[in-house]
Amino acid sequence: MMVIRRFMQLAKMASLGTVLAVSTSASATLFDFDVIYNGTAVSLDTGSDNPIGSVLQVGDSFNYNVQAGGDDFWRVDVANDFFPFLAFTVDESGIRTADMDLRLLLDGVEQFSLLQNGISNAEVHLGTNIVSLLAGLEFDEIVLDFDLLTSDVLNTTIHDYGIGPNFPGGFDDGISYNGASVGVPEPGVLALMGLGLFGLVVSRKREFHS
Repeated sequence: MMVIRRFMQLAKMASLGTVLAVSTSASATLFDFDVIYNGTAVSLDTGSDNPIGSVLQVGDSFNYNVQAGGDDFWRVDVANDFFPFLAFTVDESGIRTADMDLRLLLDGVEQFSLLQNGISNAEVHLGTNIVSLLAGLEFDEIVLDFDLLTSDVLNTTIHDYGIGPNFPGGFDDGISYNGASVGVPEPGVLALMGLGLFGLVVSRKREFHS
């Protein structure tokens, strides 16, 4: 009987350990949000998790990668403290704390980084808080690693991509989205302009001699 009772105790402990292991793994989900932005709209990259509707709980984390479309890029035109720089809106209002690592890259080379531990996100804001940037900074990729440490609500359901008038992250006035060729005419356009000017000069000469 002692052997049987001991066996049952061990089996119960093993079962409890299995349940605990499942609970632990279930509460530590890593989301990968890979987004491409073309200046007016967003699209999910191949294989990306969809942020909208994703539910985070304490212990979960996400990697949020925003890539400018084509050869486009962002430029900081006016030095400022941007809030929020990159964030999601969520359905459940609450107070949350998190560790976050923000990096801005241009052609794969890091231009700016900010690591903050234990930051507080209030109400329906999930992401960076104030990010101070200097004028002239250019970047074509934004990477945010975010670990949710605590929350006074059980679930955190992502509702939308950003806060503020512009995507991503509610950029205030001072950050512009630019195409690499903005303001630079294509060679074909320059050739047509040259031909047009040449034709105008020839026409004026003919009028003068007549």
